[in-house]
Amino acid sequence: MLLAPSDKPYDYRNPPRLALGLAGLLLLLAFVLFPGDYDRQQGTDQLYNAQLLNTEWPLYGPFLMQNGRSREYLRLETDRAQGRTDLVARQLGYDRAFVENIRKGGKDYLPPEVLSDWSAARTRYDEDRNRLSAQVIGLDPQRFRPVTFISYAFTDLNLNSVLLSVVLLLLAGMPLERMLGSGAVLGSWAAGSVAGGLAYLVTHHRGVMPMTGSTHAVLGVIGAAFWVFRGKASLRLLESALTLGGWILLLTAAVTAGLVWQMHSSDPAWLVSMGAALAAGIAAGIFAVRLDQRRQLAQPEIIPPELPTSEPYRQDINQVMQKLSQMQFVAAEKNIRGLLEKYPNDPRLMEQLYHLVKLSPNNLEFEEIAFVLLTLPNQARSNHVSLRIYRDYVKRSHTFVALDENTCLQLVLRFTRINALKDAEEAFKRALDANRQAPLLAKAASALAQALVAANMEQRAGYYANLAKSG
Repeated sequence: MLLAPSDKPYDYRNPPRLALGLAGLLLLLAFVLFPGDYDRQQGTDQLYNAQLLNTEWPLYGPFLMQNGRSREYLRLETDRAQGRTDLVARQLGYDRAFVENIRKGGKDYLPPEVLSDWSAARTRYDEDRNRLSAQVIGLDPQRFRPVTFISYAFTDLNLNSVLLSVVLLLLAGMPLERMLGSGAVLGSWAAGSVAGGLAYLVTHHRGVMPMTGSTHAVLGVIGAAFWVFRGKASLRLLESALTLGGWILLLTAAVTAGLVWQMHSSDPAWLVSMGAALAAGIAAGIFAVRLDQRRQLAQPEIIPPELPTSEPYRQDINQVMQKLSQMQFVAAEKNIRGLLEKYPNDPRLMEQLYHLVKLSPNNLEFEEIAFVLLTLPNQARSNHVSLRIYRDYVKRSHTFVALDENTCLQLVLRFTRINALKDAEEAFKRALDANRQAPLLAKAASALAQALVAANMEQRAGYYANLAKSG
């Protein structure tokens, strides 16, 4: 049950490709490239326990004490006493400063033959360790590599974590991309990844374990989606009339953070890094919304060329009209769909197709065709078509997904040009109820006020003029 914006009909022919692509990439890496890491990790752990642990363990305690990391030693002693030798092996095996300390001063406290054996075993171990994905593209606190602030988000090595990330990415990323485009998804993914990585480095500046996993990036996408859909009933379950608010996404983020926090031994630092990722995603969402508003305000009105007037076109239209007059509706619909391939989005053909499918208002195609006709490019004839469709649509639609606030405000501008003031006011009220911060609200209110003044309705015009000033 994936989510979609409640004010936009879902187009299965144009799915949100970036969200699906990221989810597919995570699954591909998890099932094809990274499974070998598990075997390599087991091999390095066995090599360490067999050839390095007995030599390095007595040296690690003093090294930590000298560097003010005594708490780490106590934790490692507990892990070793409880048989968690793999955690001990990785902590000592990954500590590059500790290894370099032995290489520089080991001759002062290790017998030559022990140092020689240790050096050979350590070289083999380091070579195997450096082939692990976590070491190659993970975010390592010991090495500042800018590219790893993005690459670590593609190194999920736990299958359960991968599946959770994929589900959350599709849940939040698909409606976000449908609403604001792929740039919003990519920006929030990168923002969550970078912010979470920076917070991890700050809270683990003495750590030796590289961070891997897509949790922070996915939380960034959830944060952006929450901000965009935070309004009431702004989301709906696909193919249903059930609507939800964006707060469900924030609740999902909190549950996810709690699960990951428990996976990492309830370390408070992980809550800090995940909170930073979520906040960065929200900031990316705010930026994406404002950028989209500027784009809408700057978008020029397009006046399309006149409809075709050639003899073949007239003959095609006449054929359709004849079949409709003879009540051959199935044949007429088939003919219209064929002609739409020849004349894409032709208003005459689309309007006839609308009247053929409107008897099934729950059909997704009904919403799609209505949306096309309500958003025709600005032209006098098109404005009258949009008015006819609007009047019929508001009587038939059960969900009104084709009437988002931006479409309603564009209809206000259309209807004021043809003096359909009652319909313009109704469309304006729909937009005002949906979003009082819509970018076209002030422009539409001003146009409506001017039209009402011209119609000698000064009192109502004043109401819209005040709205235009406050916007």
